[in-house]
Amino acid sequence: MAPRKGGLSVRKFLLLTLAVAACAGAVQVGTAQAFAACGTITVSTTLAADCAAPLTVAASGITVDLGGHAVVCDSQEAAGIRIPSGLSSVTVRNGAVRLGLSSCFEGVNVSGESNQLKALQESGSIDGFVVGGDSNTLLLISASSNFVDGVAVTGDNNTIRQATLTGNLEGADIFIGLHNTITRSRSFLNDIGIGVAGDSTGVDRNHVFHNNTGIYFSGGSQRSAATLNQTYLNDVGILIDDTSQHDTLFINGSYANFSWDMEDDNANCDSNAWFDNLFTTANQACIS
Repeated sequence: MAPRKGGLSVRKFLLLTLAVAACAGAVQVGTAQAFAACGTITVSTTLAADCAAPLTVAASGITVDLGGHAVVCDSQEAAGIRIPSGLSSVTVRNGAVRLGLSSCFEGVNVSGESNQLKALQESGSIDGFVVGGDSNTLLLISASSNFVDGVAVTGDNNTIRQATLTGNLEGADIFIGLHNTITRSRSFLNDIGIGVAGDSTGVDRNHVFHNNTGIYFSGGSQRSAATLNQTYLNDVGILIDDTSQHDTLFINGSYANFSWDMEDDNANCDSNAWFDNLFTTANQACIS
């Protein structure tokens, strides 16, 4: 993958172009059931039924409980659920965003700050959860079968906790921003399980397996750390590319991967620090 900072890699750009074209030209599939529009929500609300995207939150400090129901993408909406910039302390929980007669470009878009997404399932969009705001928390979410990213983070100080990310091009893609964290999550059957290109990112206590690359530091990542992760049955368990510096990897277990358990593409690991990891194969002696 080509390094990137502030934008998509060439590969992802091409895939995104193909996905948009596929969505534009696709024959509509699914049931013919019509859903009422979700609309714009300004007070705390519990949904009583499935509704048609988009669902737009338009007030701070409210809770939108989907009540186990789904926001259904029946047309090519920009996002299934939107929390716009300027909104804070919003909670959206307990439901799903899913493919209907079409797909949404983004399942959930969070541009505001200090909001919480909890127990949300998302599938079938180009990108699943897109977090451009700061200090948001994604708890117990799942993102599956998206064309590009399960979760894409571009803001600062966001936390992904206890997520399940499967069948995406990239499970979690933390490619711009500072001090973001992914913890206690599972990422499997993606091309890349967890991708880190932002600075000072924390990756800890995750299980990352059955991906092409498990945990991938790329795009000029600096001062990021991976700790207490388990990566197994990937092609490469943990990889730092030759653009990433000053990253620290310690007390990780990486085993039963098919090429390397641990790989650093910098000469003699350069400024990256590997220590107290458990592994069988590595591409350099500086990995320990």
